[in-house]
Parts: sequence; structure tokens; C-alpha cells
Amino acid sequence: MPEAVAITLESGQRLGEWSEVEFQFGVDSYSALSLSGPFDHEREEVRKALQPLMFPKVECTVGDELVLTGRVKDVSPSVDAGSASVGVSVYSLAYDLTEQCAPPDVWPLEFNGFDLRQIADKMVAPSIGVATVFDGKPGAKFARVRCEPDGVIHPFLVDLALQRGYVLSDLPNGDLLFRSEGPTGSPVARLEGQPLGRVTAAFQPGNWFRTITGRANKRAGKGGSRYTQTNPLYRDIYPRAFTVTVGDTESADVPQAVKASIGRMIASVVTYEVADLPGWRDPQGDLWKPNTTITLLAPEAMIYRETELLIRAVKLRQTAETETATLSLVLPGTFGGTLPKELPWDS
Repeated sequence: MPEAVAITLESGQRLGEWSEVEFQFGVDSYSALSLSGPFDHEREEVRKALQPLMFPKVECTVGDELVLTGRVKDVSPSVDAGSASVGVSVYSLAYDLTEQCAPPDVWPLEFNGFDLRQIADKMVAPSIGVATVFDGKPGAKFARVRCEPDGVIHPFLVDLALQRGYVLSDLPNGDLLFRSEGPTGSPVARLEGQPLGRVTAAFQPGNWFRTITGRANKRAGKGGSRYTQTNPLYRDIYPRAFTVTVGDTESADVPQAVKASIGRMIASVVTYEVADLPGWRDPQGDLWKPNTTITLLAPEAMIYRETELLIRAVKLRQTAETETATLSLVLPGTFGGTLPKELPWDS
């Protein structure tokens, strides 16, 4: 049986019947939902819910499980000779951080001796009305950081979170989640052979370096500092080096920021996708979720040995004919954990 998907307005009214549904969830991204279906403009409740430039709040469930709380954003009607249809996009409440600046009543946005939680609490709730949740401790305080009044909140927080080993995502109720990487050793599935779906690999060698050096800026009365970390997975003797400036970080915290940068580098250069898995659930009967792991053996995609990989993103798609899942995969350690000792193509 197909999964029962419901999109419900704050009034309790269900929003439409849809011919195509696609959820997207990620370790380091905000949840989203795309819908398409017939547009019955004669129904007053539909017309009201899908007014352009309005942002009604909705809850999205699969079966009895809440998976997304967000707002209707994009509404795209289309008409041809035989029918009228509409496409709708719903984004998590936390997604608004990617579009908004902090309101003037919370200025100035300079934080001296604040930790990440204190900074987020001051900026997030007054701006978009959601709470901030941490998957761990907020880490050391920042000596001095500043967000310009015209600065969008999301990239400002992302930069600070990276320096403390976190990425930004959301909870099903729409709250902002500072997430740390999940543990390895308990994969939710072992994928090999059939039905495996379509496996593709992507590599970005231009982002692959033997060493990364972090450099803290000099401040009044304080000297700068630097820290170099060797990429433990780099195999070639060709000496490729890269330097990052971590201007908001105290000297003692530069090594952690550099290690986080190595994880991000690995995420950008080695990615896999398993597409068109049948159904939306893993072998345990749970919806596929990011920040869990699977093992994958796919020699044709240069995964020559069974390798544990982190699910970075999940796409769940439903049409009248099919119901499939697509998993985007990266190496464990990408978001701050312990890096693997081998690469999938090592023999």
C-alpha cells in the first residue's frame, strides 16, 4: 500500500489531493516538500490556502509520523487546453533563516564572550519564532563575533557552527537543530546486489588536498596563530595544500576548526547516490532518515569492498505508479566525527 501523506493547515483542514509528492531531508539542510496535482479553483478553501505571497503554516505527516512543519512558499499554477494544475513547495520553518536578516529590535549584533547557543537564541526566535536545539554542548565561547545588520542569518550561523563541529538542520516540528554527526557501527541497511537501485559516484579532485592550514586573525593585543592538519586519506605524493582563515576563533580552538574543514572537504570530493530504492522505509520499517548509516557494496561504482557510509540526504518520491527513495551518501566523519581509515576504492 502507498504511504499515507497528509498536509494539514493550522485550521485542521487537509490541503488537497496530490498526484506527485516529494520530500527532501538532510543532515546539513532544511526539510522541504514538493507537491503537484489538479487545481480546483472553485473550492474556496483551496483558493485561500494557495494565495500567492502568503505563507500558511502546515504540518506534514506520513502515516502517524510528523515529518515536516513548515510554510507554503512557492505556488505555481499551470493551465492548458484540458486541465489546470498547481505546483506547491513547502519549506521547514527553520528554512526562513536562509532568507531573513535579524530584525532591528535585536541590534546590535555583536557578541563578545557568547557561546553558540546564546548567539543563536538571541537571533533565531525573534526572527522566525522557532526554538534552537543542540545535539550536544554548544562549545567554547567566541571572543568577539559580529553579524552585519544586512547579513542573512543562516550563513552567519553556519560559519560559527562549523567552528564548533555542528551543521544546521531542523526538527520535524520546525525548530532549528544544531546537529552533530551520528555514530557509525549500527547501519540501518546493507545494500548490495538487487534490488539496489541505481548507484552513481561523483568525485571533485580540485577540492582534494594533502594539508589544510587554519589561520586565526591577529587582534589588538593578541597575535594570530595557525595549525596544519594532514588529510589522513590523501594517498598521492603530490603536495597539494590549502589555507583557511578562521577569524572568529580563538587560537586554542583553531585545531578543531581545521579538523571540521577537512571533513567538509571530504564531503565535497566523494559522494554517492543510490536512486530508486523501492519504498520509503528501511529494513526495520522506519522511514529512511539522514544522519544514519548504511553499508554499500557496488564494485561497478568503485566501491570494491563493503563500506559504511553516512546518509547525508534523503529524497522520498510518490506518484500514482511508484514510490521510491533516493539516498545521498558521504564518508563517515564528514561532519565532525572520526574519519575512516580506508577509502571505498582501496584494495
